[in-house]
Amino acid sequence: MAETGNEVERESRRAEPGRREVAAGAAALAVVSMAGVPPADAADAPDNLFVQPGDRIQPVLGKLRKKELRPEMLEVGGRPVESFPFDPAAGVLRRKNRRNRLLLLRLDPGEMDDATRARSADGVLAYSALCTHRACTIKSWMAEKRHLRCHCHLSQFAALQGGRIKRGPAKRSLPMVPLGLDDEGFVVATDGFTGKPGAAKT
Repeated sequence: MAETGNEVERESRRAEPGRREVAAGAAALAVVSMAGVPPADAADAPDNLFVQPGDRIQPVLGKLRKKELRPEMLEVGGRPVESFPFDPAAGVLRRKNRRNRLLLLRLDPGEMDDATRARSADGVLAYSALCTHRACTIKSWMAEKRHLRCHCHLSQFAALQGGRIKRGPAKRSLPMVPLGLDDEGFVVATDGFTGKPGAAKT
């Protein structure tokens, strides 16, 4: 049986979106467009970049907090100081990137192996603070052995031997940041990490 004009018109109205539906769809598209994907250079924001050559080091805890580090500020053989790289030109602490978390300590250069000494600045060493097993933050310092120890699973790393593993379950050495001194005597990074900081899958 042939459709009447009224039936065709009703079907057409059901098939076409109404004004409210069109408006709602447009609004949703606008929201998506405004929210969008973060700008392509968001990952390159100064506070999110990995440590860069020329970065100074700034402790984030204790009496040295917010001070740019000089070697004489650290006690030889003392506890490591939790720190982050600091961009002096931009005045930005690169703390947004968790993998920039560092442990700064000062040891006797005469006790270091050659490779470790070459990456130190007046005895100051910078190690990743993230264990290479599960990326726990390393908090323990075994002063007599000069070992950094992860409290999660008790991996140990030799600070005098470039973060070499002394006890597992970690299977990779602790990455370092090679250091030097700038013209004003501040400790600065001379290169990026010697290996990937944190667990292999982070």
